[in-house]
Amino acid sequence: MVRWRVNIVFKLSVPFLAFFIGCSAEKTNLISTTFHNTTAHYNSYFYAKEGIKEIESGIKSSYQNNFDHILKIYPPIDSSYATLYKDQIEDVLKKASLAIQNHKNSKWVDDSYNLVGLARLYGHEHETAIETFKYVNSNSDDKNARHTALVSLMRTFIEYGEMNNALAVSDYLKKEKLNKKNLKTLYLTRAYYYQKRKDLDNMVNNMVLAAPLLSFKDEKARIYFIIGQVYQSLGFESEAYSNYRKCLSSNPNYELSFYAKLNMAQVTELKDLSDVKRVRKYFRKLLTDAKNKEFRDKIYYEMGEFELEQNEMELAISYYKESIKVSIGNRRQKGLSFLKLGIIYYDSLRNYTMAQSYYDSAVFELPIDYENYEAVKSRQEILDDFIKQIQTIQLQDSLLLLANKDSSSVAQFFESTLISEREKEIEELQKQKKSTRSPTFDNFSTLNSLNSGISTSSLNWYFNNPSAVGLGQNEFRKIWGARILEDNWRRSNKAQTTFSGAQIPLTENGGNDETIELNLAVISVQVQSIMQQIPFTDTAKFIANKKIEEAQYRLGNIYHFNLIEENNSIQTFETLLDRYPKTIYGPEVMYLLYLILSDAGDARADKYKNELSENYPNTTYAKLLVNPNYTEESSKELGQLKNIYKTAFDLYENTLYDSAYILISSALIIYKDLEFLSKLRLLEVMIIGKTEDFYKYKHELVKIIEEYPNSDITPFSKELLIFAEDWERKLIRIRGDEYINYFAQPHYFVLIFDKNIALDNSSTSEIEEFNSKYFKDISLNTGNLDFNANQTLLLVDGLETRAAAIKYYDYFKAENEFIDNSNRSKFHMFVITKDNFDVFYKTKDLNGYLKFFDQNY
Repeated sequence: MVRWRVNIVFKLSVPFLAFFIGCSAEKTNLISTTFHNTTAHYNSYFYAKEGIKEIESGIKSSYQNNFDHILKIYPPIDSSYATLYKDQIEDVLKKASLAIQNHKNSKWVDDSYNLVGLARLYGHEHETAIETFKYVNSNSDDKNARHTALVSLMRTFIEYGEMNNALAVSDYLKKEKLNKKNLKTLYLTRAYYYQKRKDLDNMVNNMVLAAPLLSFKDEKARIYFIIGQVYQSLGFESEAYSNYRKCLSSNPNYELSFYAKLNMAQVTELKDLSDVKRVRKYFRKLLTDAKNKEFRDKIYYEMGEFELEQNEMELAISYYKESIKVSIGNRRQKGLSFLKLGIIYYDSLRNYTMAQSYYDSAVFELPIDYENYEAVKSRQEILDDFIKQIQTIQLQDSLLLLANKDSSSVAQFFESTLISEREKEIEELQKQKKSTRSPTFDNFSTLNSLNSGISTSSLNWYFNNPSAVGLGQNEFRKIWGARILEDNWRRSNKAQTTFSGAQIPLTENGGNDETIELNLAVISVQVQSIMQQIPFTDTAKFIANKKIEEAQYRLGNIYHFNLIEENNSIQTFETLLDRYPKTIYGPEVMYLLYLILSDAGDARADKYKNELSENYPNTTYAKLLVNPNYTEESSKELGQLKNIYKTAFDLYENTLYDSAYILISSALIIYKDLEFLSKLRLLEVMIIGKTEDFYKYKHELVKIIEEYPNSDITPFSKELLIFAEDWERKLIRIRGDEYINYFAQPHYFVLIFDKNIALDNSSTSEIEEFNSKYFKDISLNTGNLDFNANQTLLLVDGLETRAAAIKYYDYFKAENEFIDNSNRSKFHMFVITKDNFDVFYKTKDLNGYLKFFDQNY
């Protein structure tokens, strides 16, 4: 019985053992290949392929379409996706690897390798993906698998930025016969290649070839929509309209359907007025459709675009504004509407104040990945600068006008105006019974009423310009919010403030929400704050005029270089020269006026050419008049000078000071009028500091600061001078008050006499007569100082050398007539260096210096 059962089991198990032995992955018989093909296809390969579909779906869903531009054929793949889908990518690699390792004789091995390549592509491992696809192309016997690998290889090259390699693959595939699936993908990939190259013609040609091969699951509607966009961009509106209709008939999602309908309105052929009315009616229908509520901002924007094409600018502006008004959450669309308004006010209406406001809002709303964001931001910055200069001129002119009036009457006017405004506010607030918030005073709006109370002749009265004042208010509120005009308004803790010795609550209702009172103390503080801005002193007026001078110069440049408005530029520059004849910008402004007027064929160009040549002959601008190639030649010399500087600096660092000094001295003789010479001079001074007397080093530092006041080496030179002066003070403390035996520096002539001698101020005038008689070619200055309680010191400044000082001393001693011989003993005269005068005047050691003078002069 037992043997019978064993025989039965043995007979039954032999076929099963034979089947499993025949199904080995190494076998190629029918049983083995059928088993492994089936197992690979419906297990590991199937799940790997489903994983790729999930990754692709995730990439598509996470990409936000921008319907203001031609949609991307493939959503971009960046490194962030690799992190986001890391686990799914690893799972695909694992499943595909199982199909490759466990089913080697399966026909799905090559396809599994292709899935590995795609997983590497989506994981941003481009080089590994490229190697994988190349492996399939080189080793596969399956033509379709090789073609799939090559098309994927082309896509990978595009994503990797290797466009030439992508084109080489595309050219190779032109010779191959592909199945429908691979051919469809090839056409789309080629279109993607040309989209990257911004070749719209070849892009749309390949998409048109792909379209008939697509099914609904291939997002056929989206491809037709992109074809329509490209045709619309190329100006083929009829073809665009046709493809938008195909999109609508291909079962698109609602968003795609909406934009297809919207774009159809844009490309509708307009033959007469009835067509225009039909399109307007179509837009209104879109607006009233409840399903389009979230797209109303876009509809209004497109209505604006349509009306702009019909030259209905006012209507277009109203629609753009309505788009902004109804926009909720779509900052990109809001930014585009602001930008469109900015462009209209900038290009068409030339209203730069309004343009600045809209550009400012556009930059705030638009995302930084907006295609032309940098250009928009650049124009916004130009307009910001433009408005800033206009506001500066208007404000400072207005304040200077007020400064010429009686300060008490101005203060009274402000006080009465503020009180009147506050009384009206209180009356209105009481009517509305709203006292939950502390009201704020608007300094700008108060000042805006000045023109009616204080007459002015200025056409540029700042506070009469609502746009300028409004911009200032908006800018203030943007930074600080609504604030009461008060002392310490920046502080977060402002429970109360002191005025005239009393504690005054900052809230005008004293913390009582039921009453609203007029707080005169707060108004008084406001008046004081306003009055502090008015330049009543000479110094304040000087500063105000400097602000106007710089603003006029910058405004003229903006008109010329940025806005290309030459008439305004000429007017602004001429106003600058008329108002500030000695402006530091004179040479440059005259040169620009010469160029602008010359291009316009205006005879005034010669006037500015002559003025520039006569008044500023040594400037770069005057030299450009004589030699237009002066800048280029200077550039060549600059290169030579930089090489000399490098050599000299290397010598300096290697302590070869004499060689460096000779090289620099030669260069300073050969080269002229180059700003870079200041660096060479500074290196020369540093060598003097290493090789010569300390006081000569200090003197040379003073000279280089005077020679190059606006150079970039000046701040460093000033720092060196401060260190030198500190060192000098230490030397004096160590050595005592000693006079310095360094005479290669400017000198003073000094005359000291007793106060009881009746010279009074006549001494100064008589010495000035002496100077004009004997030293009229030298610019000398004369002044008096109290030397001590009994003596006066008269000083003559402007003697640049020791020899000049001694000559002056000898002439004065021989020629002066106003010193009575009987009183000569009461006079002391000598010459002295600037450094020694500092020591002398501090110590008042007259006898000590006279002894030093006799020994050295």
